[in-house]
Amino acid sequence: MKKFLLSIFALYSINAYSQSTSYQIPCAGTSSPAIESEDWNPTLSVIEHNNPAIDLRKEIKDSLAAIYRTGERTSFPNAQRSAVAPNAPVVGSNFLGNAFNNGTPNDNEIAIANNGHLISVQNSNIFRRNTNTSTSIVTQSLGSWCLALSNNGSKYDPKVIYDPEANRFILVCLAGYLSNNTNIIIGFSRTDSANGLYNLYSLPGNPFNDTLWSDYPMMAVNQNELFLTVNLLHDNQSWQTGFVQTVIWQLNKWNGYAGVALNTELHSNINFGGRPVRNLCPVEAGGYPDAGPSMYFLSDRNLAASNDTVFLVQISDTANAVGNSVSVTALTSGTSYFMPPNARQPGTYGNMATNDARILGAFINNDVIQFVNNTMDTSTGNCAVYYGKITNVSTAPTLTGSIYGDPSLEFAYPNIAWVGQGTDNTAIISFLHSDSATFPGNSAIVVDNSGAFSPRTVINAGQGYIDVLNGDERWGDYTGIQRKYDLGGTCWVNGMFGLPNHYHATWVAEIGVTSDVSVQPVNETATEISAFPNPFINSFSIVFTNEKTQRVKFALYDMSGRQVQVLLDDKVGEGKVRFGFSPAPLATGVYLLRAEAADGSVLFTERIVKE
Repeated sequence: MKKFLLSIFALYSINAYSQSTSYQIPCAGTSSPAIESEDWNPTLSVIEHNNPAIDLRKEIKDSLAAIYRTGERTSFPNAQRSAVAPNAPVVGSNFLGNAFNNGTPNDNEIAIANNGHLISVQNSNIFRRNTNTSTSIVTQSLGSWCLALSNNGSKYDPKVIYDPEANRFILVCLAGYLSNNTNIIIGFSRTDSANGLYNLYSLPGNPFNDTLWSDYPMMAVNQNELFLTVNLLHDNQSWQTGFVQTVIWQLNKWNGYAGVALNTELHSNINFGGRPVRNLCPVEAGGYPDAGPSMYFLSDRNLAASNDTVFLVQISDTANAVGNSVSVTALTSGTSYFMPPNARQPGTYGNMATNDARILGAFINNDVIQFVNNTMDTSTGNCAVYYGKITNVSTAPTLTGSIYGDPSLEFAYPNIAWVGQGTDNTAIISFLHSDSATFPGNSAIVVDNSGAFSPRTVINAGQGYIDVLNGDERWGDYTGIQRKYDLGGTCWVNGMFGLPNHYHATWVAEIGVTSDVSVQPVNETATEISAFPNPFINSFSIVFTNEKTQRVKFALYDMSGRQVQVLLDDKVGEGKVRFGFSPAPLATGVYLLRAEAADGSVLFTERIVKE
């Protein structure tokens, strides 16, 4: 393994001329209990575009690949090796989490309570497990979980955290892909049970009542507040071309736990040099939540071919406090990050998409922020991990950076958690791996106080290549990691891997810096999943061609024409589309599945049989 390490920094600080808007958000209901026989779990994904939107990254990725990806390298002139590397992380209990759900990407996130109750989320379901008894509790779709809100839009981009101070979970997902049906759904758990009830709130995904909708949430808490960032995008445009700005929701978390109206403040127009600061990553506390009232966020120039700038953003006070402000500081490092290439996998079934170089995870401990993002390793042209550190955060922030790569393997979608004690800032970085001879799987390394990387530990080796889409495959927009707060030196992670049937699923694992973690893996294997059966019993999905991007309602009818269930009502992208749902709530019989556009035209009516 290799790393480059350079510093130091240049620092530019400004007070952002942001805008703030106050909202009072009432509690909208209570989460539904998980009842598999009543969970429709609709899923939707475009598997082949007719006329793909212009991808701003493609030209950059292709140009960089032509320069740097010239085959396997045998020497690395820029590489530096630490004289004393930390020990490799140890894998403890590990098992299959969320199974393939007819959708892509996985979008994995994880949280574990001190009582051992674990929640793993992905697009678009919630997996729960009691790790102390090695018992899986129940899996529930995001749609079923927030059924009380009566929102028929797609539920996607889930995030979950465990708040050790409150001993509760917070679960967030988005609903709807259009400005007229977009919402941010937040659930505050009432107990520390993974299968307990949540107080549900629905924040406006289009807070300014224009043509924008909310995408890609990230969140963190301090002692009293929850901070949630989302990107506002134009209707019917890609996330690259349709981006307008990233906004920050700031709200009192104790209101949410109590089930009373949320006191919130929305920060918008967060700019630097007249341009919006894009994809703000909230900086989590390494251990228990910081006292606050301030909160840090990180961003970079994530669509640039290469850059050396990281933006340190700070909110100064509690929501709606007099003088609460947003500041932006630009730091530069001697080690640049790069637009990541799409990673290779075995066969000719499409590469693994890496999106861009946005910051994917960050924490602060001992006045030091550590963070990770995707990058290219220019020694090999491979996809790699960028590891950054900002010291003296509160007084004179200084940025350093390094790249963790491999001569043949591709690494992407890292996340990071503190596993040290006291003044020890040791962290674990987990990430996905793949290459032309290695199926997509998961790995982890340790990084110590000096920034030295350990040898890599394979968490879970992939079992097959991934072939869900026509063309490049989605590799997961993020992966999950969380410190086990009551057990030093230990964290839990989740991430996607390739199945033997060439779909993908989620693997969950306990990772430690010593052998103190439990060492008995649970012998669970991913099951083969039947594709498009008709008649069907346990699963059903259908592929159709959608001629244009439009709002579509998917509904089930019985043979007398009575509507049985509206499964989904949301925007559907142009191209070849896969739609699926769980037939568990259906009685045995014959039904009609109908897809109807907003203009009244019928895309298809399909006779389906439940055995």
